[in-house]
Amino acid sequence: MLDLAILGLLDENDLHGYELRKRLGDLVGLRLAISFGSLYPALTRLEKHGLITAVSATPVEAPPRSPMSGSLAGELAAFGAQRRAATGIARGTRGKKVYGITDAGRRRLVELLSDPDVSDDRAFPLRVAFCRNLTPADRLALFERRRAELAQRVEQRSRAQSDGRVNAYLRSLRERDHAALAADVAWLDTLIASERAVLAETDPPGGSPT
Repeated sequence: MLDLAILGLLDENDLHGYELRKRLGDLVGLRLAISFGSLYPALTRLEKHGLITAVSATPVEAPPRSPMSGSLAGELAAFGAQRRAATGIARGTRGKKVYGITDAGRRRLVELLSDPDVSDDRAFPLRVAFCRNLTPADRLALFERRRAELAQRVEQRSRAQSDGRVNAYLRSLRERDHAALAADVAWLDTLIASERAVLAETDPPGGSPT
C-alpha cells in the first residue's frame, strides 16, 4: 500500500521526503501514519528498482565570508564553516533529495491500481484516489469488482443479523457495519454510473458513422 501511495503522489508532483511524508498523512480519508523510518527505506527500494529517481537536491547556501578576526583560531573556524557549507554538509543542514517517478514507476502504478483483488478495505480508497491513471473502462471494472465484493458482504451480514442468539450490543454493531456497507455500495453505484456515462459518450451505441 505504501508503494502505491508514494508512486501515486510522485506521479502528480516531484517531492522531497519531508513533503512526501506530509502528503501521505493528508490523503483524504486514509490517515496514513508514515514515519521517516518506514518512508526512506521504501524510497530507497523503489529507487533501486528504477521506479523513482532523484531529480534534484535543494542546495545549501554558503554563509557570507566573515571579516578577518585577527586570531588564527577564529580564521580556521570561519574557513571550516565555509568549506562545510560549500560541500553541503553545514552543521544542522543538508541538501533535500527530490524524488520523481519514472516511466517504469508509472507502469507499476497502473499495475497496482489494476490489481483484481479488491478486498483490502484500507488499500481501496487509495486506489480510488489515484484511479485517474486508469482508462474509463479499467476504472469501471475496478468499481464493479469492488461493488460485487461489498454486495457479497452485505448478504453475509444480513444472514448474521437474523441470528437471535447475539446480544443487543453485538446486534447494534452489526447494524452499524451493515449501514456502512450499504453507504459504500451506494457510493460505488454513483461512480459506476459516472464511468458508464463517460464510456457511452466515447463509444455511442451503433459505433461511429462511416
